[in-house]
Amino acid sequence: MKKILIPIITVLIIGTIIGLSTLHRTLHRTPRATTTTVHKSRVIQQPQPITETTIAKQPALKYSCIIYYAIKHLKIQRWQEVSDFSLGWQVEIYTDQGQTKYLVWSDKHIKADAKQLQPNWFTLKNDQVTYDSFGVHTFKKDLTATVSMRTILAQIKRDHATKTVRHMPTNLVIKDHR
Repeated sequence: MKKILIPIITVLIIGTIIGLSTLHRTLHRTPRATTTTVHKSRVIQQPQPITETTIAKQPALKYSCIIYYAIKHLKIQRWQEVSDFSLGWQVEIYTDQGQTKYLVWSDKHIKADAKQLQPNWFTLKNDQVTYDSFGVHTFKKDLTATVSMRTILAQIKRDHATKTVRHMPTNLVIKDHR
């Protein structure tokens, strides 16, 4: 019996020593630095919608809306001549018989000697934009279309093109000759 008791007591003593030392290390261990994982959700911020109030305060944005609509939705073919967004646009403003005309040239850096052909233009009256284009090599009347600013702004929203249109004024030069 003594032979069985000694190994059992020895195992209990060794187990107690190991248990106490493990408990001591656990209690007096320096705390590990905890890492917090931060999950940043990617929120794509939508640009503010373009409103009638906004364009009333920002003429360049208004002209950009009008040009965008002409390029993307107008059925007058010559307006495609100004469809290169990288070249930009030059808008020249004149008064003709009491009506303000906005001539639209492709290329914000266009020089006078390159302005040989009559450009596209538009006029504004109340909420209406009247687009006009001279028919090249034809004896027909000018091609025209009238669209409300509300329709233009609604179409920009439907196209999800607010960001594009808000960027257009950076490529737009306005020359006011009134």
